[in-house]
Amino acid sequence: MKTFKVSERFNFAIGATAFDILNHQNFDLPINSVTSGLFGSILSTIGTNTNPYGAFFGVPLNGRILQLNAKINF
Repeated sequence: MKTFKVSERFNFAIGATAFDILNHQNFDLPINSVTSGLFGSILSTIGTNTNPYGAFFGVPLNGRILQLNAKINF
């Protein structure tokens, strides 16, 4: 939050909050069977992507979220 003084009694504040800004996948181990045609391939991720609302809510949001806010104090 950054606060600006408008007058003696009034202040204006503006800010931002970022969730999951460094969003990245957590990959599983590669297939380690030498005889497999998929040797060395990574086919899945570990767990599910989390979000600021929690994975237990089942919210399909798994990307970056930026929230802007402002307030006036008097």
